[in-house]
Amino acid sequence: MMKIIFKIFCVLWTSTFLAQGTLNKINDRGGKVGQWIGYYSTTNTKRYEGFFENDVPVGEFTYYSEKGYVSAKVNFLNDSVSLSEMYYENGFVMAKGKFVNKLKVGKWSTYIQTGDLLNIYNYKLGKMDGPQFMYYPENKETKKIPVMEEFYCVDGIKDGIWKQYYELGSVKAKGQYSKGLKQGRFEYYFLNGNIDKKGRFIDDKKHGLWYFYDIEEEIMKEHIYNMGDLKK
Repeated sequence: MMKIIFKIFCVLWTSTFLAQGTLNKINDRGGKVGQWIGYYSTTNTKRYEGFFENDVPVGEFTYYSEKGYVSAKVNFLNDSVSLSEMYYENGFVMAKGKFVNKLKVGKWSTYIQTGDLLNIYNYKLGKMDGPQFMYYPENKETKKIPVMEEFYCVDGIKDGIWKQYYELGSVKAKGQYSKGLKQGRFEYYFLNGNIDKKGRFIDDKKHGLWYFYDIEEEIMKEHIYNMGDLKK
């Protein structure tokens, strides 16, 4: 009986040894090849696992936090393009999108810890570019995800039409940015659609005559600004 147990132990040990021997190999040039499991140097817990071809990651890699939960999954399509999905500790998606040469490209979606969509940003060579959207949490009855804010970016800077919305869809504010600064006419609205205040900006500063209304759209006061300073 003891001999049988010993033989079983030897078989299991040999199988484990051989399996471990196929991991974390290095070629004659010092590059990673085959299946790899990486570990944190400080805690010796698993950091990632995936497959390498001549030191280049290929296919899906799984990354772990030092606490042990899956923090990201990355699908390496080739040596420059990858699709990434990052996670919160509770398992919900934090963000997902595409990298090209380690720079964010195209549409990236970000979520809050409850799983609700937070924003959709568009990127070009790692910088926000084109239309950008921020959202309210999903309406549980209609299943719609209301837009909170929309704006445009050029080379990572706000540039173009800007709008904010109330959760029910009506416009809360609108105006325009130029190279990251508010420029020109801006209008702000009450929830019922009536105007709240309006005026002009120059280089992000109120300038000229600004009108302030009550909710019935009767003018309550007028202020004159000079590059942000209230004059009257």
